[in-house]
Amino acid sequence: MSPQQLDIFLDSRETTLANDVITTLCAHDCDSTAQSISRLRAEAPAQRDLAAFESLHAFLTLFLQSLREAGSSGLPPEVIATLRELLETRVTLLATVLGHAAGGFLRRFWLLLARAADHPFDPDRPELHAAALFLRAQAYDELDAAANSIVGHSTQRAVLRWRAIGRYRLVGLKGARLPIFLLAWHAADAFPDLLKTLGDSLLDQDWQAFEADVEELDASWFPAWYLVAHPESASDVAAQLAQDNAAARVEIPARQACLLLPRILDLEKHGHSRVLVDLRARLRNTDARFFAAYMRSRSVRHR
Repeated sequence: MSPQQLDIFLDSRETTLANDVITTLCAHDCDSTAQSISRLRAEAPAQRDLAAFESLHAFLTLFLQSLREAGSSGLPPEVIATLRELLETRVTLLATVLGHAAGGFLRRFWLLLARAADHPFDPDRPELHAAALFLRAQAYDELDAAANSIVGHSTQRAVLRWRAIGRYRLVGLKGARLPIFLLAWHAADAFPDLLKTLGDSLLDQDWQAFEADVEELDASWFPAWYLVAHPESASDVAAQLAQDNAAARVEIPARQACLLLPRILDLEKHGHSRVLVDLRARLRNTDARFFAAYMRSRSVRHR
């Protein structure tokens, strides 16, 4: 074998051994990972990713040991906090050595951590709840179930954000409008950040148009403006609002406007009537500034 052939053989062997490590790590198989790392260390001690592999194996060992010790009772919040911090600050960076397999490797940790997080929602530490961890795992069905189990979930800003993201990722904008609107009503200051996370270009365009149209109103009025701008969505939103649980039915003026608008928009199709005038008066009472924007839209439409 020539020197060049030997180099090719050694490079190929090192790649094969490194791939074996990646495969066993992604399978979360501690024993097989230890063996594959030992082979790689013995035959290619200078392999550039060896130290990262060893660190990932150490975390895998710690993680699985923590799950075994917890058993069926679930992990205590402090253990979850420690593992979560390690995943975020160290393991995610180290996992880049796994290439395209890194995403699945990390999601499996988040999923196992979420399923072991069997404790009530703590508003001071929302990131430790199962729903937040299911979001990191991209397990959106399980996220929804975990979020819905939280007492007062319809008004907790962190929970509303999780549900809005989860529903959007599962079914798109049409099926996620109500949780998105709930966040706007109950946590208006968090709404722009939600839009950045969702990355929906059409929703972003609507938000920019809303800001230009009603500069003096906060994000809680975006859902009502959205219904005026997209009257075809009013019946769907009305149906979703009707199914909303009683805990969410607090007296929020912007929400009251959304309850009135589907009927107003439907009545507009048939021309002016006494009922329409009365409903518009009720809409004006929710907020005169929004009512002015609504009437401007009607003036533009009828020019």
